[in-house]
Amino acid sequence: MRKLITLLLFLLAFLVLANTRVLGEEYLTYQEIVFDNDEALMLKEYTDQIYQANYAKIVKNRFIGWKHVIIMKNEPVEFVSETKLRIYNNGFSTIKHEIELSTKEETKFQISASGSIGCKLKGGKKKFDGSLDADIKASVNYSTTLSTSEKYQFVIIVDPKTYVTIVTRGKGEISNGVAKHYLFWIETKQGGWETFTVNTEYYEIIKERI
Repeated sequence: MRKLITLLLFLLAFLVLANTRVLGEEYLTYQEIVFDNDEALMLKEYTDQIYQANYAKIVKNRFIGWKHVIIMKNEPVEFVSETKLRIYNNGFSTIKHEIELSTKEETKFQISASGSIGCKLKGGKKKFDGSLDADIKASVNYSTTLSTSEKYQFVIIVDPKTYVTIVTRGKGEISNGVAKHYLFWIETKQGGWETFTVNTEYYEIIKERI
């Protein structure tokens, strides 16, 4: 009886600690993310049916540890992360506007999770719960942050009755899926996981009529 109570207390503590996660990952706030593959989905777009169908693929329980399923693997995406500047010219004369921007090439790795899967920041790196982190990163391609940048100045000419918009665009890859955790063959956690890698990020200048 004492062993059973100890086991239950351990399991309860395990579940409470597991709810720690990283919230508000940068890519989740991007203005637009578009897959090359029209059938690909982000984790935030998963329906209950998608979760249940893929949970069903995990057919064997484990004594202790994680089992995961990959749904989207290294799917290429293009994105608009933010609008940096918008200049309107409602007048009849040309407007000249000096601006300084920087271009950058970088690889930036981000993660997010749903359900009872946790994320945490450890040693400056974002990680999934326990051994799930290593399992996922062994299954999908990703890179840590490496960046170079170059600043430059230029003049934007805004013609009458036009406006100029500067946005931050880029290309990257998304992988996602579901996972379950077991303790003594009992399922203790389940949820979705997702990795997002920015490969290239740059500024785009768009000129349009009002």
